[in-house]
Amino acid sequence: MVRILEVITLGETGGAQTVLVDLIKGFSDGGYDAEVDVVFGPGEYIPQALSPWFQGPVIQIPWLSRSINPYKDIKALLKLRDLCKTRKYDIVHCHSSKASWLARLAATWAGVPRICMTVHGLSFHSGNSLLVRLLYKNIEKIAMPLASEYIFVSSKDMAEMEAMGLDPAKCKLIPNGRPIPPRPAVRLRDILPIPEDSPIVCMVARLSEVKNPLSFLRVAKMVIQQFPSDLPAPHFVLIGDGPMFVECQATLVEEDTHRVVHLLGNKEDASQYLWDADIAVLTSKYEACPLVVIEAMATGTPVVASNVGGTGNVVKHGVTGYLYSLNHEEDAAQYIIKLLMDKPLEKKMGGAALEHYQREFTVERMVDQHVEHFGFRKNYEAEHR
Repeated sequence: MVRILEVITLGETGGAQTVLVDLIKGFSDGGYDAEVDVVFGPGEYIPQALSPWFQGPVIQIPWLSRSINPYKDIKALLKLRDLCKTRKYDIVHCHSSKASWLARLAATWAGVPRICMTVHGLSFHSGNSLLVRLLYKNIEKIAMPLASEYIFVSSKDMAEMEAMGLDPAKCKLIPNGRPIPPRPAVRLRDILPIPEDSPIVCMVARLSEVKNPLSFLRVAKMVIQQFPSDLPAPHFVLIGDGPMFVECQATLVEEDTHRVVHLLGNKEDASQYLWDADIAVLTSKYEACPLVVIEAMATGTPVVASNVGGTGNVVKHGVTGYLYSLNHEEDAAQYIIKLLMDKPLEKKMGGAALEHYQREFTVERMVDQHVEHFGFRKNYEAEHR
């Protein structure tokens, strides 16, 4: 029996949390000879997502937070050390920067034989300020020797860490995977005033600086201005909430594009609406292995995305969609217009996107690669059902 502790900083909704829940579900449903404990900080997404089916311990540590706070950090560290000593884990698997720093130190202190860190994205990525990047990069250099192995979701992030001195023999590349989104019971056209003959361009993202939602609105305006007037006007839908929601609202009013650009706010299972989209867009300043792009491909939707971080490892330029340089929004607009005006090309790229998803980015493939890496085996009962 392999005993593994999964640790993540926050329990709120997020990309790393979503991947972690998918992994735990895969481990649980697969009948493997493994016991899984889960530790997380503030937030209710993880316990709610696990509660219907997960049988293992789900432990919330209130002091585990994203910001650096010596008092809280020491309390969280001691709690993690005590768990490692009491439960005698074979593997501590940590996610996200803050949890990985504390969990690596606690597991080393407690003598855990395998300490694995999954890098869902670099904490010192270009979307952060220079001061934050320098601080986090130096912390990571100090903590680097404490992990026995690393899993990366992006080959670019892996290369950057190796350039910092990480031993390539410790590194394993396992891209994210996602289930196929459910089809919506109510379509976007029924929620919003979108005519049946108007194409839909959709972006699903948290409205934060790193996701760059104002860029989506600027690109939408370019397309609207340049799209042939004798064709049905495309509608742009931005789904998500976050600190830039009010600013996005104000931009729509100021630019007078609110008739064909829709700010939908937060929606449960937002990826389901990608089924309604002709094109999916992602304008982020940084991504490691973007889940929304994978979900778009799973619905057979071509993607136009900024060529940042590991996005180029997911989108095959000119095959499953298009990549554009972050500072060349006009290129993004032209790619969208090209796809909207060439339905056979749009359909061909959508089909290629679906095939690419099926080969590389299914949730089953992601789980299987982790199972193989950790050395889980089927238990006797599962093997003889």
